[in-house]
Amino acid sequence: MKRKLIYLYIAMAGMFLHSCDKYLDIQPVGTVVPSTESDFRAMLTSGYSVFPTHKSLLSLRTDELLLDEYSTDMAYLKDIYIWNDQSPDPTTLSYPWGTFYKSIFYANLLLTEIDDKLGDNEVTKQLKAEAYLLRAYSHFELLNCYAPVYSETNRQHKGIPIAQTIDLEQKFPVRTMEDVYAFIMNDIQHAEDLMQVVDQPSEHRYRFSKRALHAFRARLHLYRSEWAEALSEAEKALAIENGLVNLNGDEVLLPNDFESVESIQALDNPATAQVHSSTYVANNVIALYDQVNDKRFARYFEKSGGDYKSRKGGNSRLKVSFRNGELYLILAEAALHIDRKEVALEALQTLAKHRLTETAVTEQAANLKMLSVPELLSFVQLERTRELALEGLRWYDLKRWDRPEIQHVFLGETYTLNEDDPRYTIRYPREAVENNPELL
Repeated sequence: MKRKLIYLYIAMAGMFLHSCDKYLDIQPVGTVVPSTESDFRAMLTSGYSVFPTHKSLLSLRTDELLLDEYSTDMAYLKDIYIWNDQSPDPTTLSYPWGTFYKSIFYANLLLTEIDDKLGDNEVTKQLKAEAYLLRAYSHFELLNCYAPVYSETNRQHKGIPIAQTIDLEQKFPVRTMEDVYAFIMNDIQHAEDLMQVVDQPSEHRYRFSKRALHAFRARLHLYRSEWAEALSEAEKALAIENGLVNLNGDEVLLPNDFESVESIQALDNPATAQVHSSTYVANNVIALYDQVNDKRFARYFEKSGGDYKSRKGGNSRLKVSFRNGELYLILAEAALHIDRKEVALEALQTLAKHRLTETAVTEQAANLKMLSVPELLSFVQLERTRELALEGLRWYDLKRWDRPEIQHVFLGETYTLNEDDPRYTIRYPREAVENNPELL
C-alpha cells in the first residue's frame, strides 16, 4: 500500500482531518513542518498535552465517590455515576476515544519523520523512546477501558483498533486483546532499547523515563496476572529510586504530588476540578482507615459538612500515572502469588513505616505474619484501596479482582452495577462506532 505521510504542522491539515475523521477523528493543526529538535519535542509535548483525563470519569463508576446531587455539574456526570451507558443524556461527558488516538497520532508522526530529519543521536533516541511509550500507554489505557480483563481463556476477545502508521488508506479493524498486548509490549521493548533518561526531573515529570518504563511494565504484567514479571519490573523501578513520602514527619507534599520523592510520572489527571468539586468520598472508603494511627486519613481527606472531600485531586500538582507507593503494593501482590511471602511482608512493612504510627507499624507486622497467603492477598486489596484512593486505579482493580456488586443512591433511587456486570467493560462510544464501522 502506498504510504501517504501527513505532516502535523502543514497547511493541508484540513484535508487530512476530513479524510481521517471517518475512523479516528484526528484533528491535527498548525502550519510549520517539524525539522529541528525543538520542533519534534514540541510535537511530542502536544501528544502529552492532549492525553485524556479518563480516569476522573472512571472513578465515578467505582465505589469511591458520592455524587453531589446539588452540584452545578451534576447533569454532565450523573449518567456516568449510575452506569447509564445505553442511553445517556446528550449533555453527559463522553468517555475519551478520539483523544487517545490524537496522542497516538503525534507519537506516530514523530516516529515516522524524525530519523529522516535529524538522524540517529541521543536526542532523537530519547524522543523516539518517549513516543513509543506514549503510543503503548495510550493503547494500554484504551484496552483497559474498552475490553474485559485479560486472561488465557479470553485473549482472543476483541479489544481495540491498533493505530501504528500515518496512512489515509489504513483501515482500523478491532484487534484481539492478545494482538494489542503484543503490540504494546513490542513498543515498550523498542523504548527500552532507545531510552536515555533514567528519571525525569520534576519539571518534566509528565514525560516517560526508564523508571516510568519499568513501572508501566510492572502494572501491565500485574493486570495480566504475570506475577514473576510484575515483581521483577517493580524491583527494577525501585532500584532507581525507592523513596516514599513519610507522613509521620513534616513532609508537606502528598505522595501523589508530582514533586514528591515517590512520583515517577505525572501524566494522568485522575481527579479533574469538575469531578473533584462535584463529589464526596464514599463512606465505605472512609471506614477502611484507622483515623488515629493511619496518617493517610488526615492527609488524604478533609471534612466537608457531614461528608469528606478528597485532598488528592482538583489541581495540576496532583497528577499521577506511576508512583512508588503502588510499586510496593505490586511487589506484595505479585510475591504472594509466587510463594515469596517474605518479600510481600517486607514491602508492606516498608510502606507501613511511612504511613502509620510507630505503634501501628509494629502491630500490623505482627498481625500480618500470622495470616495465610489468601488472607494476605485480601489485605493487599484493602491496602491498595487505602493507599491509592482516588488516583484512578480503582476501576481497573475492581475489574481484575472479582467485579463486585456496587450500588449508588442518587436522587432517592438506588442504581446497581451487578456482580460481573457487562458494564464493567465500557461500550465503544457511539460516535466512534458511527465513524468506524470496523468496530462492529
